[in-house]
Amino acid sequence: MPGTVHIQLSQADTPSGVNVLTKRTGSNRSRTAAAESHAAEVQAWPAPIPSRAELAAAFAKGLDLCEGKKPGHAARVCYIALNLAAAMELPAKDREALYFASLLHDAGAAVASAHLCRTLQISEESLFNAQPGIVPEEVALRVAPSNADQVVDMLHAHAEEGAEVSEALGFGDDVQEAIAAHHERWDGEGYPAELSEGQIPITGRLIAVADLIDSLISTDSNPLQSRRNLVTGLAEHAGKLIEPKLAQHAHELVRSDAFWLGLHHSTLAEELVESLCDEEADADRSPADVVTFAKVFAGLGDAKGEHTDGHSERTADVADQIALSAGLDESRRELLRVAALSHNVGLLGVPARVIAKPDILSLTEMETMRRHPTYSQMMLEALPGMEEIASWVGAHHERIDGKGYPEMLEADDIPPEARIISLADAYVALTSPRPYREALSEDDAKHVLEGAAGTQLDKELVKLFCSPTSSRNARRSRRTR
Repeated sequence: MPGTVHIQLSQADTPSGVNVLTKRTGSNRSRTAAAESHAAEVQAWPAPIPSRAELAAAFAKGLDLCEGKKPGHAARVCYIALNLAAAMELPAKDREALYFASLLHDAGAAVASAHLCRTLQISEESLFNAQPGIVPEEVALRVAPSNADQVVDMLHAHAEEGAEVSEALGFGDDVQEAIAAHHERWDGEGYPAELSEGQIPITGRLIAVADLIDSLISTDSNPLQSRRNLVTGLAEHAGKLIEPKLAQHAHELVRSDAFWLGLHHSTLAEELVESLCDEEADADRSPADVVTFAKVFAGLGDAKGEHTDGHSERTADVADQIALSAGLDESRRELLRVAALSHNVGLLGVPARVIAKPDILSLTEMETMRRHPTYSQMMLEALPGMEEIASWVGAHHERIDGKGYPEMLEADDIPPEARIISLADAYVALTSPRPYREALSEDDAKHVLEGAAGTQLDKELVKLFCSPTSSRNARRSRRTR
């Protein structure tokens, strides 16, 4: 693709912070045993295993939804940052860290803003999609003047929260520091640490420039107009928000036709993955990475609700119990667990105030809420080999009687795995507190499920799950995991 930077990393170039989930340590014997165990794990996994580069690119789509940014924001920031890094001849180690940090730079937005958006009834878009160069104090006075201090504190916190998310995903200090510093300013007026000039890591400076460029582009509806205005916009922020030298590199970059063709390419995310490394070894792909990304992003989706902390992990546990009782083999259950963990990541695209609303949703709010299975499916579909799992996630709110969403599928048209997730999701929701009711007991919840059998839920699965035998199998399932 024109304008794409290709980063070919040798083993010596690989940063110590990346792929920590598969890092080998200890004696030759222990390393050999670990390698053999990893190889067996990879071979046993019943689907192609996405790389960490693919996982980051796919799940980053959800971060765009969270902030109300134009689709592809994270990918565009990554593309711009990598092109600037190539112009500066940055070492391969820094460019790899930059790839992951730029894709995940907004990872802290959902966690940091959820409580504030619920309590103040404001939108995530109003907080994070402000005009380029606007400082937190201006945002706060615009969206919540009577609670300005809280808004400023939240905006300061989201960069550090993002660094913590990247740590949970297994990335090292280089990625964490870049994310934490992407709102620092060259003139020292940024946040959260008020770093200035060379105190800001180069990767953080590059993300800041790339984020600014994408924001400036997004303010113009006409691409040709944005191209003409971009040079002026960069000049206005040089020496203030961004480093003058980087502003000059950016000025030269945006004059290139190849850059613009690449930026607007329909397969930008896929091309970025290829740019990281032309061919990743099987040893760098691990089922543990897939589960880790699913679990961490499940937590981000759950954070949007007031009473949904841990919902996705509980749903995955219950889905596994049902699958065990239904006789699914272990490999199928592993895939089902990833799907169940991921079923609500699409809530990143639903405002927190809508998720937590105790009253009946308006038609517009209901329509917004009903998009979340499609959002979840979209993220998983971006992962090679995960298309089937994505279809299970996308159908977890379909109903046996055809009155579900988003496709109004009926009975056998709904994948069995989606029906299992639907049942598990319903049970966990019933046994968890909600703004409008207390949590139901296990017996009361199962009574409700039996009433929904054959209409909302699969009748045979409900019968299986509510039987005493299923409960015993469920306890054995938890011990074996």
